[in-house]
Amino acid sequence: MKKYNTGTAKQIIERLKEEGYYLTESSLRTWVRMGIIPSARCGRKVYIYYPNVVRVLQEGIPEIETPEPVTNGIRQLY
Repeated sequence: MKKYNTGTAKQIIERLKEEGYYLTESSLRTWVRMGIIPSARCGRKVYIYYPNVVRVLQEGIPEIETPEPVTNGIRQLY
């Protein structure tokens, strides 16, 4: 079977298992929702680029920058 670099979460998880990586599908979906792994949506499907997933697994999750709090004036509510 030919392997493509782009696929759904289920396809990416299957390829990761074949290549010796372990990651749950829910973890992958959470990373996509948080924006750690970029993705493209087409209707209800989410397509993920496989090399981006491998890069995150090898290098770790990048630091997410938080905005500086406003100290003068109106407080920002989260």
